[in-house]
Amino acid sequence: MSEFLRQLQASPVKRVSLDEVKRAYYAIYPEMLNSPDRQARLLQALQDLEGRGHLSLPAVGSWERMGSPPLPKWVSLAREKPRADAPDYSDVTWVPELGFWPKLKPIQLADAKAINDFLLRRRDSLTPVPIKERSLEIFGDEKRLEALRTGTTLFTGRLPISAIGAFVVPPPLPYRPAPAPGKPVLVVENHNSFWSFGEWNQTALRYSAVVYGSGEAFRSTGQALNQVLLEVGGDGAEYLGDLDPKGVGIPLDFNRENDAPGLQVHPAQDLYRWLLAHGRTREKPACRGVAADSATAWLGPELGETLTELWAQGLWIPQEALGFEQLKAWS
Repeated sequence: MSEFLRQLQASPVKRVSLDEVKRAYYAIYPEMLNSPDRQARLLQALQDLEGRGHLSLPAVGSWERMGSPPLPKWVSLAREKPRADAPDYSDVTWVPELGFWPKLKPIQLADAKAINDFLLRRRDSLTPVPIKERSLEIFGDEKRLEALRTGTTLFTGRLPISAIGAFVVPPPLPYRPAPAPGKPVLVVENHNSFWSFGEWNQTALRYSAVVYGSGEAFRSTGQALNQVLLEVGGDGAEYLGDLDPKGVGIPLDFNRENDAPGLQVHPAQDLYRWLLAHGRTREKPACRGVAADSATAWLGPELGETLTELWAQGLWIPQEALGFEQLKAWS
């Protein structure tokens, strides 16, 4: 049975939303997050599971209208037939942390027992280690815990991974330092801009480092950004991304997920101001009708209102509009 299917079958409901499907898929294959064919790969995985009778996809009316390719808004899991030889877990000596075991589905109980056995062995000698190292020790499979967890918990929020001495290691953040300690770092969304800003900053010395945020992956890199700040002696962090709803949502999501003091990103206001005044616009009809809340929450009332008006016209601005030549002229 595939890890993807196991994660889907851990759902407490038969109908699994697209958000939950994506969460399960990218937990197992995080390298696909920034792949241009991630939608197609996910759809192929769902179609394969449907072909083997594990789930069914809805009718055309319950699919996204946009996307490349569009995805189903939900999938329906096939009902499992009860097994006559299902093991009896009532005789297991369960640790208090797993006292909720009677509420688990049969497919979850085998995983819970493996964790229970581990805790019985190691309760007094738990040193926090990366989640894949702990997963290999418990299951003989370095990816199993990643497939089981939602955020930083197991079994739908009942068991924190810290209870088994594990933590999620954020992806490392590539950065290009400059001899400017005491200045903020600048996080940029896209990798071409990472080169341009990094090169420009070697002489401009406006930032202690330029960091590659890697698009949507930046949302979960709080501790990695903290490490960059420590290594370059940076004083805070600014962020610059595309001026579309996703580009605005990434830093807002980062700040919501990383609420530790000093670990927030702030908009690079003068860079955004230049983009809104001089940047080349592109069409994106999906921008129309987007609530102004996110634009003003990120950029403040003045620039947020300007961006909202741009979205209302179905337009957005790529951050690449402020490229290397423009940076040199602007300096």
